[in-house]
Amino acid sequence: MNIKDALNTIKSGDILPVYFLKGDDHFLQSFFIKRVSKMFFQEIPENKTLMLPDDMQGKDIIDQLTVNDLFSTKKLFILRDPQKLKGRIIDDLLNYCKSPDNNHILILIHDEWIIKSKFLTQLQKITNSIDVQTPFKTEMIKWAKFLLKSKSKKAETIVLDNLIELAGDSLGHLNNEIEKVCIWADGKDVIEKSDIEKFSGWKRERQRWEFLMALGSRDLKNSILLGKSIISSNETMIALIYPLTSMFMELLFVKYGNGTYSNPSSYIPLPPSIKKRILKFSHNFNEKELEKALEYLGTIEHRQKTTFSNDETELIQFILYVIG
Repeated sequence: MNIKDALNTIKSGDILPVYFLKGDDHFLQSFFIKRVSKMFFQEIPENKTLMLPDDMQGKDIIDQLTVNDLFSTKKLFILRDPQKLKGRIIDDLLNYCKSPDNNHILILIHDEWIIKSKFLTQLQKITNSIDVQTPFKTEMIKWAKFLLKSKSKKAETIVLDNLIELAGDSLGHLNNEIEKVCIWADGKDVIEKSDIEKFSGWKRERQRWEFLMALGSRDLKNSILLGKSIISSNETMIALIYPLTSMFMELLFVKYGNGTYSNPSSYIPLPPSIKKRILKFSHNFNEKELEKALEYLGTIEHRQKTTFSNDETELIQFILYVIG
């Protein structure tokens, strides 16, 4: 089930006793839990319990779910990483999901979309699984509109596109960026491109991702034009070495992996628009070219730190060396 359908069902008052969230967008996870909690508890105080297999014994988790008090108190339980449960506790949890307590809600969260174990496969069959992966761009635009509307703001499509290019790697990142812009543009009903440039540093980031996009696409003309624009306005060659090295290393990893690539969970200093195109860009280079590009960046870094060199000359020579 997609999250939109699930939220609409909850809004209508049809709340289920067990949900299984699959995906690593923590904003979506939190958003879903808040909506369920609001509808479930209504006017009474919320009673939520987070359960982590790393911190609790499996038996304690099952006891929390199954023990009822005399007053049939409503409770909401959030169980992260259910795949970490072991032995008989797995069967106990599956049995609970088949016949849950209607005074309780259990929300299970597994950060990976792909199911890799028999237990999770069984869990998915008997629960209501909901996709909480970071949405694709078309859905991300809808979320951007929703987040702006919740703050009594709106924006043109081109501004939404810019926001997503800047912060669309997760809904949490997008929400933070929108909150920041809305705070600074408090007196305005319509968020404009200039607001993003002024309050989020987007103008600088925009130029950088556009330059990396042109370079990854082997677009020589635009790489030179954008490179010269960046260096002449708000960048230095030494500052560009880090993202350039990261991009070419990611491209090389694809080659080492025989053309396979999965988005890394760790931080890499690349804009979302570049990360999602790494696999595509890798087809534009061979392994030798990527290794030589990284070696050349090392040479530039050493030269920048030990002798005087002109930033624009260094960048143009690098572009010509890599894709000229």
